[in-house]
Amino acid sequence: MVEVKVKNIGLDSITGSPILMLTDVNNEEYIYPIWIGISEAEGIILKQAGIKTPRPLTYDLFKNTIEKLGAKVKKVAIVDYKDNAYIAEIILEKEGEEIIVDSRPSDAINLALRFNAPIYLNENVVKKVNLKEIKETIARQQAQAEEGKDTKTVEDLEKATTDEVDKELEEFRKLLDKIKPEDFAKMDFRKKEN
Repeated sequence: MVEVKVKNIGLDSITGSPILMLTDVNNEEYIYPIWIGISEAEGIILKQAGIKTPRPLTYDLFKNTIEKLGAKVKKVAIVDYKDNAYIAEIILEKEGEEIIVDSRPSDAINLALRFNAPIYLNENVVKKVNLKEIKETIARQQAQAEEGKDTKTVEDLEKATTDEVDKELEEFRKLLDKIKPEDFAKMDFRKKEN
């Protein structure tokens, strides 16, 4: 298990779905993206931005309920991936006893943030993206472009295509790094009625 923290939330340019970007607490070059729902993203953004609401929202209500029952969230973990869905666990602690609750990762993370509890994930379950390697690839591409290297073989073409995908991925990462929680507050996530 790897301990991670919330880096930021971006939007998938194709589907418009929020992407939760988790980063390894010991090496921020490693990013673990997870696609989540809009209301779950909103809960994370509000908590990260420190925005207080006049009445408790769902995750705050859940936190209050857990505390009233004499428990706390000890940690959360993303443990598996089945049927196109990530599986998470919320580990509660009450009177020295651990209680494990099945959860979606976005709900577990929302609660972890409210309890300042650590977030873990099984590194074999969530695909890791190495930002350092992406940056090095882009630097190599730029150096080759400056040297005037052209595509001459099928292997060169394959590498150029792979490098293009890497470049697009880096541009997407840069876009995600620039998005702030306030940007989501300005968006209207309600479905348009016809």
